[in-house]
Amino acid sequence: MINIGKKLIHIRKINNISANKLAISIGVDPSTINKIEKGTAKPSIDLLIKICKFFSITLSEFFNDGTNSEPAILNPQLKELLHNAKDLTPEQLELLSKFIKSIK
Repeated sequence: MINIGKKLIHIRKINNISANKLAISIGVDPSTINKIEKGTAKPSIDLLIKICKFFSITLSEFFNDGTNSEPAILNPQLKELLHNAKDLTPEQLELLSKFIKSIK
């Protein structure tokens, strides 16, 4: 079972977002985020949807525990890179892969 509070902390850290900034951005009191992360409160579905929209992820991605085939939650830059790469030809993907390897 997913620990919602720990998952939210993880997502915030990946995206370098403070609890306070998240709360203000989605229109809730910062104490609400704090309580969710501490496990003393559970978010409503509506609040989870707002959180997911803020991070540009689906509810499914939020609850992904890494055991299925869905991608793990990615930082915004990597997510954008994957989005941009999805329409490349196999040859373009090979060139991109070679380029990435060359700058490591």
